[in-house]
Amino acid sequence: MDILIHTLSGTTTAGFIAGFSRSSTKDKLLLVLLGGFAGAFPDIDAISLWSRFDRTIGKWLHLSHSGSDIYFGKFWYSHHGFFHSLFAAFLFALIFIVVRKSFFKSLSLKDYINTRQTKIVFAVCSFAYVSHLLGDLPTPGAVWGGIRLFFPFHVYIGGYGTTWWWNNYDVFLSLAISTIFFVLLILLNKKFYSTDYLKLSAGLYICCVGFCFYFVTHRSISYAYSGNTVRYTYYERSSKIDQYKRLGKNLYFRMVRLDNKIPLYF
Repeated sequence: MDILIHTLSGTTTAGFIAGFSRSSTKDKLLLVLLGGFAGAFPDIDAISLWSRFDRTIGKWLHLSHSGSDIYFGKFWYSHHGFFHSLFAAFLFALIFIVVRKSFFKSLSLKDYINTRQTKIVFAVCSFAYVSHLLGDLPTPGAVWGGIRLFFPFHVYIGGYGTTWWWNNYDVFLSLAISTIFFVLLILLNKKFYSTDYLKLSAGLYICCVGFCFYFVTHRSISYAYSGNTVRYTYYERSSKIDQYKRLGKNLYFRMVRLDNKIPLYF
């Protein structure tokens, strides 16, 4: 999946979890932003594709392999390696909680850990991070054969190829609309009883997850391949045809125009 979908999966997940927080509206909105950051973070391992990687980070760390070799390899720090694991999700959340403690110096460590908001923040960091990992499971295995979900074990999970890397406009729209609704719920939360608010949030999140799951498992062809493929152009074209049929002509071309304006793979 592309970085925008990963970010939105994080904001959607955080928007749902924020409903359990008793903090201010501002803090809940900050949780949504945090979820977006956590949802995008696992792809930090794609930095090895940066054109200046070899003469900067590679040189500083005295790496013996090129950025391209690292990205497409199976080193622990390669793409779909350590950073795409449940262990990394836990570690990311833990580090964030530790750093956040510096803003609450008046609280003892025990009191800080036991506060409801700290637990909510930890949940947002970890579950938004995991939403990224789940989003990568249905994409092609390619040279990795999935993601190293259970690091440090050298087993790669996923790579099912039920959907393509890019052009998942239906998933993008589902997550974007859900994020907008969660933000509206947060802004209007005082107009709802807490139980009604949580029911609405849960219903919205379940619907979003259900739609996304249906979309990525109901494509017209299988995109599964291992290693490299000579059918890249065919898969790319097929994924766009899928979106055209699902979204309709007008909405599809609106998404294409948006895609062309954003300087990211989308």
